[in-house]
Amino acid sequence: MITNFLSNRTNLIILQCLLYILIGYIMGSHLEWSEIVVMYVIILVLQFVTHIRAVADGMVYNQLMNDNKDFKEFIKKIKENKSGDK
Repeated sequence: MITNFLSNRTNLIILQCLLYILIGYIMGSHLEWSEIVVMYVIILVLQFVTHIRAVADGMVYNQLMNDNKDFKEFIKKIKENKSGDK
């Protein structure tokens, strides 16, 4: 159930927006507007760096899958073991 929810891009965007609103609400009761803006910028930069890193890791994974037959077989065995555990 949670995997299906997190696999949907729309659900993730909505969850992300709700969390931003929650962070803003919490910060709004303790910080000035200029401080809130600075905090949002810091959070957005951190999220952007995390996204870029995830894309780079995905590209490396894809390259390994395309070039290395042993790695492909290793991943297949892992997936088979996971499906057998359910």
